Amino acid sequence: MLSIHPQPGKLRYANNLLPTTAGGLASRPGATQIIAGDIAHAAEWGNRLLIEKLGRLRLWDGLTETDIAPAALGLQATPFQALTSGGVREERLYVADGVNPLWYVARVSGVYGRHGIANKVLDADGIAYPLPTAHVCTTWRGRLWTNADRPNRVQHCQFDDTEYWDPLWTPECQGEDAERVTALAANGTTLAVGLSQSVWQIAGDSQYNWRPDPVASHGVAGPRALASALISENDQRLYWASGFGLHQSGVDAPLSDALREAFASSPFPCEVAIDRRRRLLLLLVIGRLFVMHLDKPGQWGEITGHAVRGLLQMADYAGWYGSDGAWLLGARDMPDRRFDGTTSDFTSLYDTWEDIPNPAGSGRALLKRTQVVLNGSSRGVATYTVTADGRNTFTTIATLADETPELWQDAIAGLNGELWPTTPVRREFAPYLAGTKFRHQIAAPCHMEVLDFNPGYHFGEKE
Repeated sequence: MLSIHPQPGKLRYANNLLPTTAGGLASRPGATQIIAGDIAHAAEWGNRLLIEKLGRLRLWDGLTETDIAPAALGLQATPFQALTSGGVREERLYVADGVNPLWYVARVSGVYGRHGIANKVLDADGIAYPLPTAHVCTTWRGRLWTNADRPNRVQHCQFDDTEYWDPLWTPECQGEDAERVTALAANGTTLAVGLSQSVWQIAGDSQYNWRPDPVASHGVAGPRALASALISENDQRLYWASGFGLHQSGVDAPLSDALREAFASSPFPCEVAIDRRRRLLLLLVIGRLFVMHLDKPGQWGEITGHAVRGLLQMADYAGWYGSDGAWLLGARDMPDRRFDGTTSDFTSLYDTWEDIPNPAGSGRALLKRTQVVLNGSSRGVATYTVTADGRNTFTTIATLADETPELWQDAIAGLNGELWPTTPVRREFAPYLAGTKFRHQIAAPCHMEVLDFNPGYHFGEKE
């Protein structure tokens, strides 16, 4: 698996290779560009997106983009089905932009537009209590939640009434030091509150019995660096990125030891998202997109070849956005497809750190054989290259499958391909390459899974 610092048995690069539940590495799915253009921020609304382009907020509904409002400092949002007249509910996306109190986007008379909130709670002079400038927001227990005027508190509306905001309903999360709320996330039966130096959870079911409790002493690195995932019926997990690494609730050590150099300086921007379909965790830090399988904590791959500014965690899909638009992970063994229909293949690279297999004596070794177990596409081949001492090289190619399936890529709507997976194949190479330090690479322009890698060295022989 990937380690961005030298570590025997780990990979220097795992480009476009993602960890699998079986413990190996497999090529990422092809990505589909759903929006073209430079996107500065994005917020999910089911399978719709509110995006910032050219200083404006625009609503993408899967087909078209509708101009909504000027952009502000940030963009956080949460969906809510608000009660309207006659018991009818209206789908709304409530927005925290860092400049204004919460406002929302709704489709009224077939047109998406911006709408404000008028607080029903009045002071002694009959003036509505103001809502705080919203930096973060989420939905939990039938209420909207956002940051309060005091930086270490959160505030919520009345149950099922998004225009009733009592200023007294502000649970406090405060340890020994002054902190500020940086992120919010619904976490099953609790509300996760990420602060600058700690993480808290709020339990209870109404404003009469909220119970804030600290759960971790590492803060959250940004408003989108906190995510919750329901792994199984009784396994709700909370993940967050701090300035020290990626953390999981109930686990003491960070899950990102192999990536610790990425957190050595300021890791911003830093985001975490969950691909529920594939049970993957996406971690964006210092501009690199790392991926961990939820069933294999601490094992990492990386998605490369795209300029990633932020992550997308939509209702059905996951992906990223940046200067080259918005992209979603789609089908296995398919090329990346742009919005205009053009496609481009990407290369998966399995690249080891230099290994010194014989540190004793003269330190020299002879690489007689390399055995690998692979699985993958019949539409391409893998290239195996080994380099000794940075200058002597052996290269060969290997097929990834012994059969040719008629159709085995996935539809983007689900993982239901025919004749998949293909049968794993064993390949053996005979480099007969001598040296002290060895670096191995396996690259393929199609789907590839590396199930086992075993170089066979012999000590004491000469060239």
